Amino acid sequence: MAAPPLFGVFFVGHSYPIFASHFTQVDPTHWVLDVCTTVIPNFWDLKEVSLFLTQPNSLEPSAALGLYIKVGPAEWLYRGCVHNGHPSEVMPLQWPSTEQGGVLPGPGVVQIGVSLEPGVEIIQKEGSKLGAREDFAKRVGMDLFRFMESFQTQAMGDHIVVPANALDRWFIKFTDKFRRDPDFLTRDRDKL
Repeated sequence: MAAPPLFGVFFVGHSYPIFASHFTQVDPTHWVLDVCTTVIPNFWDLKEVSLFLTQPNSLEPSAALGLYIKVGPAEWLYRGCVHNGHPSEVMPLQWPSTEQGGVLPGPGVVQIGVSLEPGVEIIQKEGSKLGAREDFAKRVGMDLFRFMESFQTQAMGDHIVVPANALDRWFIKFTDKFRRDPDFLTRDRDKL
């Protein structure tokens, strides 16, 4: 009887589980999935992916699986990990934008990579994800500040005078924009 696959992924709302056997194993510790061929051609519609282990304690205690994305010739970008103590995770894909205004989907252009790595290395990468969350929180705060700033019609020193319902109005506007485009805050990293 064949051993069960080590891991699987599914793209939230767009796929059934895709197991390691459907990935191309490039070496003993790396697997690659062609997203446009295996899932859907329009990869921009994929917002989240879940990585999961298929069996309890299937990894060495000091190992973890990291998930990465790659669009075109760009570098691999880390998105998250799983290990025996945390056997599944849903991760935002946050596809990188490109200088030329977009990448045309096609075979081999958009990939998901899974890598078997020492847990110590993954912990360092998880620390950078925490920094990304702090950056996201700062971007939300800046969006609110810019909205509030738009009400200022005359100089009031260090104070901004806003209508009493300004926070409610901002939240409605922010929620609507976020539902249409969840990546709008993180797409242009230079605006912060």
